[in-house]
Amino acid sequence: MKQRVEVWAPATVANMNVGFDALGCALSTPGERMILNRTAHQGEVLIRSIHGAELDANSERNVASIAAKSLLQSLGDPCGLELELFKSILPGSGIGSSAASAAAAVVGVNELLNAGLSPEELIPFALDGESNASGARHADNVAPALLGGLVICPPEGPPIAIPPLEDWCLVVLHPHVPIKTSDARAVLPEHVALQDAAAQAAWFATFVAACHSGNGKAAAHALEDLLVGPHRSILIPYYDEVRKLAFSHGARAGGISGSGPSTFWVALDSSDAGRIERALSGFMQRNSVPCSVHISAISGRGAHSIS
Repeated sequence: MKQRVEVWAPATVANMNVGFDALGCALSTPGERMILNRTAHQGEVLIRSIHGAELDANSERNVASIAAKSLLQSLGDPCGLELELFKSILPGSGIGSSAASAAAAVVGVNELLNAGLSPEELIPFALDGESNASGARHADNVAPALLGGLVICPPEGPPIAIPPLEDWCLVVLHPHVPIKTSDARAVLPEHVALQDAAAQAAWFATFVAACHSGNGKAAAHALEDLLVGPHRSILIPYYDEVRKLAFSHGARAGGISGSGPSTFWVALDSSDAGRIERALSGFMQRNSVPCSVHISAISGRGAHSIS
């Protein structure tokens, strides 16, 4: 067994318009690192340091340490752990910050102890940590963070990987404004019209079929958000203006990432992605809204050791 491992984990986009609480993808950037060290204190998991974000370092409340401890206990607590977190995915960004921490933690424990568990087998332990942050055990961030690619999380049974879209370039805009997941859920209606639910299901099915046929243009066309985005967009700074600007510079689809405030915009080549990125960055700067903008592919690989 090793004494130290270093792990990389990707940011993720969840919901992706058609798959509320069910669909997510891993991003090639941004991502973040975590270092795990073995200690002699069996069953004890401590946070040594956190870089890049102000997070609770109490091991009973931190997402990473909760996930790591859950897996460590299932393996018989053969040792203790110290974690060092390097947060490049900002908390509250809507692109899976807590999921990346949870995924990195369980992949690190699995690697450190040579446990030999598959990414699918690690999901429940990562969810133990993720649920501490989100308040729910939805795997649409955690599953792609562990498996990579595009992942569907059905109401029952394990996540299902679908073919990633190699011709997609995603532009992710993160306005640096706080949006609580509870607030983003509070604006959603309890009931929706049957015709809207039927149309949304049809678009989801069309998206999946387009992915299996490798048709990135058709998949982008299918990303119609009829149930969630129209209600949550009021929480996103300048959402309507950003959407119009993104489409006028080459976006084929787009919407809210997770519960926001980040949005994602789909381009079919890197030149369009560059134009979208410049347009959105300039707009936010002119309106004095601090932000981060990332151009990313869908990562075919989830969290993994880089030791």
